[in-house]
Amino acid sequence: MAGIVWYSRSDVLGRDDRIGGRLAQSFWNSLGERLEQPETFAFVNRGVFLTLDDSPVIEAFRELEARGSRFLSCGTCLDYFGVRERLAVGEVGSMALLQELMLEADKVITL
Repeated sequence: MAGIVWYSRSDVLGRDDRIGGRLAQSFWNSLGERLEQPETFAFVNRGVFLTLDDSPVIEAFRELEARGSRFLSCGTCLDYFGVRERLAVGEVGSMALLQELMLEADKVITL
């Protein structure tokens, strides 16, 4: 099994974008302090913005990646938003790969 897959569909948490951006930043920047082993993180839709060079959580993601976590950003989403060249952590993933990871995972946590 693949352990836990963290599946993020947005660059904010909750419905209010004003506070949601701050909540997402706080969540992602502190998550590494609580993880005991490498995890897999998958980003789709606006979630891919968290993996870009100007993301407020990019340093936290780089630290997690250095500790063995895997980061995948949806290639279709990166192309749709015109930001593929700004991907700063992880790799470009496909829907087929995301499905495979979810089906093999012990647990999927959706944000």
